[in-house]
Amino acid sequence: MRALVTGASGFVGRHLIRHLSECDDIVLGTYASHRPEKGYFEQLGVELSHLDITSYEKVLDLVSSFKPDIIYHLAAIAFVPKAEADFGSMLSVNVGGAHNLFRAAHIADIGAKIVFASSGEVYGRVLPSELPITEDTPLRPANNYSLGKRMAELVAERYNRDGNVKIVIMRSFNHVGAGQNEQFVVSSFARQLAQIKLSKREPVISVGNLKSVRDFSDVRDVCAAYRLAAERGTGVYNIASGRSVAIEEVLKSLIDISGIKVEVRKDPARMRPSEVPEVRVDISRATNELGWRPKYLLRDSLEEAYKYWLEVEKGKGIWCQAP
Repeated sequence: MRALVTGASGFVGRHLIRHLSECDDIVLGTYASHRPEKGYFEQLGVELSHLDITSYEKVLDLVSSFKPDIIYHLAAIAFVPKAEADFGSMLSVNVGGAHNLFRAAHIADIGAKIVFASSGEVYGRVLPSELPITEDTPLRPANNYSLGKRMAELVAERYNRDGNVKIVIMRSFNHVGAGQNEQFVVSSFARQLAQIKLSKREPVISVGNLKSVRDFSDVRDVCAAYRLAAERGTGVYNIASGRSVAIEEVLKSLIDISGIKVEVRKDPARMRPSEVPEVRVDISRATNELGWRPKYLLRDSLEEAYKYWLEVEKGKGIWCQAP
């Protein structure tokens, strides 16, 4: 398949283009601002193109010239606090950008299918009686990021009804692995522990709320789900591991992986005001319709995250994530 990947220089994008390359797809990736280092993409045989997702004309030009069979739309402001701080930019990128891509695929009329990376955040505050979360669980977006994703989903639903393009909506929950920005909880823990391991900081790790229960999946499993959705997906899918764990247990596992002793210290700045206490996810629709099953254990993912940050802190110059 000819695959266009927006946001290819980001955390998920880099893993996705590797997976697509392994599937022998012809891949064109896009980036938003500074051109990423060439090495990682060149070794995969992937071309890169700058794209301002907020410009409809530029999006249409790229879609019309490349003529993809499948478009993976990952480009977005993905960090919740950043979306909270700049609602206008979130709307422009996460909603306007998605609409530009959907409209361009519709106008180009090339028969392209779109896999849209939405988020499990769209469910918002789920009541205990509503767990586990299915695709039919009520949607209650609780922050700017989740609101933007839900708005983009509604635009996708309109094009699915009346347009020349079919869009699959992927509601991915927390996913982790090598290369994730340290703004996210697992990557934050992993980098702090790597710095302590290399004597770059005192043996104290700063944390937020450790009691929250989350579902963490491996980014490689998420990418496999996206590729299967491109082949046979329709509608909406929850993408998660199907296993929930307290963040406190995630931290304990990472400390065990690092093999060091640390003091755990609460940092009020790391607390989120709209924290959801527990997330449990039903992934049976993706399993039944896509033939997808998570492959990696959480410890595998945590080891990858920790090893990545060890290499970064050693100055090895391996690929790093875009914010």
